[in-house]
Amino acid sequence: MSETIKKFDGVSFDTKEKTMMIENGTEGTYDYRKIKRALVLNEKAKFKGSQPPFTQLLPHGPGIPAILTDPYVYVGVKIVMDDETILCVYTSKEKTQTGTNQYIEDRKRAKEIEEFLLKIIHKYHTNDSND
Repeated sequence: MSETIKKFDGVSFDTKEKTMMIENGTEGTYDYRKIKRALVLNEKAKFKGSQPPFTQLLPHGPGIPAILTDPYVYVGVKIVMDDETILCVYTSKEKTQTGTNQYIEDRKRAKEIEEFLLKIIHKYHTNDSND
């Protein structure tokens, strides 16, 4: 792989072409200069793939009553583009429960992607006027 490719679990970034290739989530190649926001979220597992990404969320943290009735989630990064298109990168390969080792690892990988995306957003949107 060339040094212009930055690879994460589920998504790769081509710094020469200024694109991201999503392999787990909203599959495809997108211009990463058009990313407006990025946020790590938990999507309720039973809704994954049946609705637009991250419309059914489970908050992160302990003591959530929803986990008693529907404890399974997919962890990922919600990406909002300039035109308000919603993209997603899932770091969970299978459904998980909050607090488990798998969940902690999935969330850690999602935070790494989010941090990289925030650097991109800062680089290409620092001179934008307020939306």
